[in-house]
Amino acid sequence: MEKGKIVKSVAGFFDIKSFSDHQIYRVRGSGKLRMLDMKPIVGDNVEFVKNELIHRILGRKNFFIRPKIANVDQAIVVMSLVEPEFSSKLVDKFLIIIENKDVTPIIVLTKKDLTSESKINYYKDQGYKVYEINYETNEGFGDLVSIFSNKTSFFVGQTGVGKTTLINYLAKTNFATQEISKSLNRGKHTTREVSLIDFNGGEIIDTPGFSSIEFDLTINEMPTAFKVFREASRECKFAGCKHYLEKLEDCKVKQLVKQDIIKQERYDNYVSFLERLIAK
Repeated sequence: MEKGKIVKSVAGFFDIKSFSDHQIYRVRGSGKLRMLDMKPIVGDNVEFVKNELIHRILGRKNFFIRPKIANVDQAIVVMSLVEPEFSSKLVDKFLIIIENKDVTPIIVLTKKDLTSESKINYYKDQGYKVYEINYETNEGFGDLVSIFSNKTSFFVGQTGVGKTTLINYLAKTNFATQEISKSLNRGKHTTREVSLIDFNGGEIIDTPGFSSIEFDLTINEMPTAFKVFREASRECKFAGCKHYLEKLEDCKVKQLVKQDIIKQERYDNYVSFLERLIAK
């Protein structure tokens, strides 16, 4: 039995890169997996027989419903400062989903050449790794190329923020730029399979037409989804504190908001997400 990682799924078949010889083998899932209602997805580590079947899905450290991907190390959240207009609520929506799955978010703010506005300190003050990039002057990139080394990453951001431009800029000669550009520029309603592609010493998950993440949090997951909320929750007076209707003296999160350690804007975004779930 071989072990490997699923790098592509297409029409019931799975392309697996073997850990032993690094070759790609196309296989199907076994009937046993179907009986257990276990569906292999891109990023899964599996046990398989070459050119035959996947027999076992090894433990996942995380997975996303949409796009269907597993075992992600980091998510590159790409947002433009202008055109389309910057939205802290949208950034927090991405971040709360990503952080709930113990995936490291990296924030990249684009189109700095079009505005004097800056958001870099707002997110750095909250403990995030942030890049505010300017293609005109080549400023703000820092060590952005090297963060992909030995990591499995994916890019997320609304349409028009420059995900493809960023990938092409970072790829330079290390990547099939034309291939990624073509695939990512396909129409947003075009159905294409997700795949893993070697990129700058690591892997990126190619998710063409993908600009959002499924908001799959439950009401009980919400209060500890943001990493900073999770840490603060340990000091809340009551287990299961929602940081919502509780009194200030009983809720560490609310106390940190008052001290401006947790930003008021973030807390307001959190409340709007929570109220949306409560209203369902």
